[in-house]
Amino acid sequence: MKQQKVRKSIEPQKFSGAVCVRSPLPAQRPAGTMAARNLSGFTLIEMLVTLSIVSVMAVIVGASFQGVLDGVRMMSEINALQQGMNLARSEAIKRGQSVSVCPGTAASTACGAGNDWSGGWIVFLSSTASPLLVSPGVTHGDTLTSSSVQATPYPTFTAVGYTFFGDKLSLHDRSSTPGLYRCIVFNAGSWGVHTGASCP
Repeated sequence: MKQQKVRKSIEPQKFSGAVCVRSPLPAQRPAGTMAARNLSGFTLIEMLVTLSIVSVMAVIVGASFQGVLDGVRMMSEINALQQGMNLARSEAIKRGQSVSVCPGTAASTACGAGNDWSGGWIVFLSSTASPLLVSPGVTHGDTLTSSSVQATPYPTFTAVGYTFFGDKLSLHDRSSTPGLYRCIVFNAGSWGVHTGASCP
């Protein structure tokens, strides 16, 4: 009998119904605390200063990036002209006859008059005037001019790859920035590409 009573006393008691536990409300922060002040955002002066700094940085970065683009474009243009010269010399040697490079336009296969090469250039057989290459001109307002005062103001390569042309072809951007100048200088039957203020 005693053992049964003890067992009954240690058995868990059964409860019916639900138990509701009320949690305490979160503590209210005073209006002057740091968390409340952080909700105020930027002031007008802070916003204006930030916008001014961003605008100045955008102008500086934009101008620098534009200068890089101009330099890459002009180097590509002078390289295209140099490739035309290489083609003329190699074709003259291969064919055993004179080949010339003259100013022209992409819409014409005839040499243009004067010293302006901005509209393009043509590589052609001197004997038949047959074009081997018609190249478009420079872009973005760039100018390509020859300094020649000769009767034939453009290079002609002989059957041995030599040219008596001894002048300069200068490429300038539309703003005439000395650091962006490119030119091809002919000397002693050959030529070299120069950059910067050495290309007036």
